[in-house]
Amino acid sequence: MSEKEELISKGAEASRKQAGMVNKAMQSRASSTSPIPNLNFLDFQRKIILITEDIKKQRKSSFLMKMKNTLTSSGSSFDGKSHMDGSLLAKTSKKPGLDAIVSEVAKDPTSTTARVKLIRTLMQDQRQYHLQYYKDLMIQASLPVYLGNITPASLQVASQTYRIYLRQLIAEHKKKLLIVRSSQLKNVNIDMIPVESLIQVDPDQPIGEEEAKIILETKLALKLLDFSRSLDSEIRANITMPLSMDEIDHLSPRHGAVMEFLGNKELGSTYNKHQLIIRKAIAVMDIVKHIPFLHSLGLKMADKLEEVERKTPGPFLMEGRIHMQAMKLLTLRMMMDEYTAKNALTPTFKKVVVAYRKALKRTSLSDPHRTDIPVLGEFALVSYYSFQHRKVMRLTNQGVLEMLKLGKKAVDAATLVNRQYSKLQMQILTAISSLEHVQKPPSSSN
Repeated sequence: MSEKEELISKGAEASRKQAGMVNKAMQSRASSTSPIPNLNFLDFQRKIILITEDIKKQRKSSFLMKMKNTLTSSGSSFDGKSHMDGSLLAKTSKKPGLDAIVSEVAKDPTSTTARVKLIRTLMQDQRQYHLQYYKDLMIQASLPVYLGNITPASLQVASQTYRIYLRQLIAEHKKKLLIVRSSQLKNVNIDMIPVESLIQVDPDQPIGEEEAKIILETKLALKLLDFSRSLDSEIRANITMPLSMDEIDHLSPRHGAVMEFLGNKELGSTYNKHQLIIRKAIAVMDIVKHIPFLHSLGLKMADKLEEVERKTPGPFLMEGRIHMQAMKLLTLRMMMDEYTAKNALTPTFKKVVVAYRKALKRTSLSDPHRTDIPVLGEFALVSYYSFQHRKVMRLTNQGVLEMLKLGKKAVDAATLVNRQYSKLQMQILTAISSLEHVQKPPSSSN
């Protein structure tokens, strides 16, 4: 073995040892405990949905019931009541002018303008707080969107607080890692040490459970921060008009039938208006897919649009994209040897496949239009993804082969319109060939 090959071999071995050290430490955690509690977006969404439900209930309740809710302070463990008017954050920040804004939000918790004003005022506070404050800020910023009032401003504050939270998480974890590694960093200016250096693990040194969690969350947060770096510019470019969930509801056949029965058929419900709402909704979902704690809202929107636009692929495509983003996050965790992600991989991928199959059924394989290309191309990519990750997702060769053959039809159609899919076409052909030539186990003789 040459010197260069030996170095490469040693590097690979060290990398495997490093991953093994982190994985071993993570596996020592109880199965009921999330290995990434500070990036548990499912839990964040659960809390957000509970708060929005409380706000909607309060809005529908009578004046006396509202007074009762104001006077009584029974609430959930995460202080949902204080989240309803933003007082939880205002008490911590104590920035001048917050009390007046909180009163404004308390009068109408569904007011997007007041809540966005509250979030932006809180974001101007340059003082440093505990991580929970930034988590609460992120939850607070998501409420207007979950309440169905999606404006450029409400999406922007949701995106910005998400990135602020990730940066704060990285900063706090850096401090903790510096404390853990303090004995190794004597006579070193710790301010100059990049966090990327701190998350490197010495393969010969065992690490504890807490340190393993910190390293994993830091790695994930760095990736998520990188993935979301263009969110602000995308929102400014693509979200130019507000969208209310009521607009989507009004597109449903049931709503139209009720309005017609009551003799109030809306004259404004023209084809152009209908298409404008669809375009606005798809633009929102294209942003929401990049913000994990807004995925539930995106899927809800997709579900509503699928009811309205049953014959078009758009809503199903967006559903597939949102599930695929969740899939990428799970895959990222797997690459970092985070063992609990494995169980969710296959169920999530099945959701991806179902959504993309529905989208594909609504396109033309024989005479594709340019508008069909995103569906055809993305379905082909998903089929090839199933081949690449079939072992980790525990997919059968036969199932993957069927997926690839359908993917080949899709990529063949896409290539007719756009030659850029030629490379993917060849990759899928090679994958099909490799699976078809997998040697079958010899049949046992009697």
